Order: sequence, then structure tokens, then C-alpha cells
Amino acid sequence: INERMKNLSNNEVDTVLEMMEKMDPAQEARLKAMGVDPALMQQTAQMLKDNPGMREQAKKMMENMSPEEMLAASQQAQKQMAGMSKEDVGKTLEQLKNPSLNKE
Repeated sequence: INERMKNLSNNEVDTVLEMMEKMDPAQEARLKAMGVDPALMQQTAQMLKDNPGMREQAKKMMENMSPEEMLAASQQAQKQMAGMSKEDVGKTLEQLKNPSLNKE
């Protein structure tokens, strides 16, 4: 996985993000079985799609992570988000999309 991440083109990343946004019920069920919130994943995909700078930053970060580190980071993020309301998750995603909102 790590080597593949290093070599993904921007078009391939866009394709992955589109797939995340257009999940079918079976894909959503698999994610839920793994403890992943499909709606949150779709919101994140949309945010990365809308923000090329953030997408590139995430790609670079993952290039240097082992598969185990990626899994641990994903699990940690899910654990942190699990205790948040949908409204708080939305606000957090909006702040990530628009860093200028953090200056309020």
C-alpha cells in the first residue's frame, strides 16, 4: 500500500475520492463493519477533492507512513471523531477546509 501511495497520480487520487463519494450500500456496510463511518468518509473525500492543497499534504504525509502507521492514524482519528456530534464533526471539517475560520 505504501509504495502505491507514493506513486499515485493526481488523476488516480481523484478517482479514489470519487469512489469514496459514490459508495454503494455493500461498500458502506463493509466500512461500518470495520468501524468506519461512511458519511464521515464521504465528507472527508469531498473536502479533499475541493481542496487540492490539503489533498497533496495528506498524500505526502501518507507516503512516509507504513501500512501499520496508516491504520493506527485512521483508528485514532475515528476514535476522536466517535465522541463528537455530527454538528461538531461538520464544524471541524469546515475549519479544515477554511483555515481562516479558526481566527474567530
